[in-house]
Amino acid sequence: MQCSGIRGLISSYIDEQLGPNEKEAFSFHIRSCPGCREALEEVQAVHELFASTERFSAPYGFTTKVMARLETNEPSRWRAFFTLRPLALRAVEWAFAIIVVITGLLFGNLLTADKGPPAGQATIQESFSLDLFQATPSDSIGGVYVALAEATHEK
Repeated sequence: MQCSGIRGLISSYIDEQLGPNEKEAFSFHIRSCPGCREALEEVQAVHELFASTERFSAPYGFTTKVMARLETNEPSRWRAFFTLRPLALRAVEWAFAIIVVITGLLFGNLLTADKGPPAGQATIQESFSLDLFQATPSDSIGGVYVALAEATHEK
């Protein structure tokens, strides 16, 4: 076995949860690998430290009180605030985005309405018109292909 596999089995070895074959392979590796042996000793020391600590019993009715608090369905004021807050923030973000878009469209139209479009350029309304749309401009590769294809069909 490799060291990473052995180190993953240290807790199971201490809790005596390994099968006979795994336990034998684990012991063989621990005897031959000083790094894994040191890791085993550290985990055993922590395990013994926790095992030797004094145990305290919970006060009378502790479990009942905890379970009663878990069963209440009444949300606290803070939980309600934090639950609604992301929804409110999303609404504000959407409203801000819509305002920015509308403002951009209005001011874009106002700026171009006084001067008229520059020579060779269409206004915003005209740019949405399908009359200006050319599927394949004649000076493009697609236009040349369409012209050649139409020429062969005419013969």
